[in-house]
Amino acid sequence: MVRPSSLAVLPLLTVVVTGCPAGPPEGFLPATFPDGFGWGTAVAQWQAEGDEGEAGPVDSNWSRWAAMNKLKGEQRNPRGNGFHTDYQADIDRAAGLGVKYFRLSLDWARVEPQPGVYDDAELVHFEAVLDAIRAAGMEPVLTLYHWTVPPWVQSPDPDSPEGVLDRIAAKDDAVVDDFEGFVREVIPRIKDRVDSYTVLNEPLSMVVVGYIDGRFPPGGVLAIERATDFGINLMRMHARAFGVIKQLDDVDADGDGAASFIGVTMTANDVYPENPDSAQQQLAAESMNYVYNDWVLQTLTRGVLDVDLDGDVEPGSVTDPPEGDYPELANTLEFIGVQYYGPVKVKESTLLNNVAPLFGMPLTDVALYTDDDDQARPHNGMGREISGAGFADTLDRYGRWGLPLIVTENGTTTNLRPAFGERDPPPIPAPVFDEDQAAMYLTVHLWEVGRAIARGLDLRGYYHWTLADNFEWSEGTLQRFGAYTVDFDDPAMPRTLNKMGTAYQEIIAAGGVTEELWDRYVLPRFPTDGTAAGVGSTASGPQVGVLPTR
Repeated sequence: MVRPSSLAVLPLLTVVVTGCPAGPPEGFLPATFPDGFGWGTAVAQWQAEGDEGEAGPVDSNWSRWAAMNKLKGEQRNPRGNGFHTDYQADIDRAAGLGVKYFRLSLDWARVEPQPGVYDDAELVHFEAVLDAIRAAGMEPVLTLYHWTVPPWVQSPDPDSPEGVLDRIAAKDDAVVDDFEGFVREVIPRIKDRVDSYTVLNEPLSMVVVGYIDGRFPPGGVLAIERATDFGINLMRMHARAFGVIKQLDDVDADGDGAASFIGVTMTANDVYPENPDSAQQQLAAESMNYVYNDWVLQTLTRGVLDVDLDGDVEPGSVTDPPEGDYPELANTLEFIGVQYYGPVKVKESTLLNNVAPLFGMPLTDVALYTDDDDQARPHNGMGREISGAGFADTLDRYGRWGLPLIVTENGTTTNLRPAFGERDPPPIPAPVFDEDQAAMYLTVHLWEVGRAIARGLDLRGYYHWTLADNFEWSEGTLQRFGAYTVDFDDPAMPRTLNKMGTAYQEIIAAGGVTEELWDRYVLPRFPTDGTAAGVGSTASGPQVGVLPTR
């Protein structure tokens, strides 16, 4: 793992940039990363393995969500991209990219299908995966909650034996004891193989898509109170797991002097008003930035619990639980995982303007932007705006917490926006790829990582999302984020290294973004940039993240 002292004496970028330049810098600024920088890749178990298990299909909240036809095109996920069976070949592919870190998850649903009943075969299989990662010269980084849980914890299906059930969003914290039991079963089995942990993956993502817009299980819509209870229990689960890991992991697997290094990964993106002159949009942007970017970190660093999410913690409040200081939650982070895919804009909404803590409509698809020219901004296959400047802003925001940062996910689709047919459900369209755009995205964003290090941020590593195309949650195979392109029409699901993967491999080998690599992969503008002026690879203005020029 990359620990607090390991990069302190290493050189920064070739050219140090301070402050916010008023205009483009003179000449090209190469992004030379320090020796020991943590290059990595990242996968998630349900996305890569689907429901495939050692003894048959794995039952989970997500398998049931798919069975309810909640995924686009009524897709199912029986095997993911085949990683469960063919993990060795993918691990070899990751090593071939030149990465040092392999982030992966272990799904609670696989390990504890019934309360107190643990599946030894699944744990043995996972141990073999970890052994293969280490044998290939990489260090595993383990996520213990990546959204897939057993149905006795959360079941969205009213026709299932459990009916609709959601113990994570309960007012009580019994689920915290349950999660502790899962963690206590896992850590002794893997402590000699794993030192780095990201306990929770993007807790605020699940708050939003699980309880506000209903796209993910359990499918709540504007269920603010349940969303808050869910978020609070996730904080308790993280803190409890932190203590268990510190207690049980007593093996320094990577020989760096510490047995564990524990963080959380964040849905990390600055929120901007579409119209900075709108007081309503400013209110919405400030509130969403606090909730999405700050609330979790405030809770897990200072132990300060803001139950009503209004930014004003009132000890002795009438909230349930009361607001105030919770020492058991404090100081349970050793690093922050930043996961950035694009900026978020907000606009006014008659439905949401008076709904706290939103106060407006969050926008993650350029098609929903108000201005026609803004709708033409560069974007990926999911409509996410491409903005290197937004990445720079976000890294600076998270750097203010004074903890080491690791970019635990960043990437883009190799496909363009899918074009659906008219049938209901529509057939899954064949992907249309633009590898030039994906390679450009990766190069620009890695250049921004280098600039952030030059500004003095304690940024230890970068894990590209993802190794090979997988099952992108509710999007299924519609969205392709892999450095390796997967042919899902072939039952063997063969992989091909694509241009984005090649760019990553070459940047790692070069130790940074050289002028030669910049010239090779960065176009005058992104292929999906349809704006009149062309916004290049930034979108929030020249004050942050200006492209190098000659």
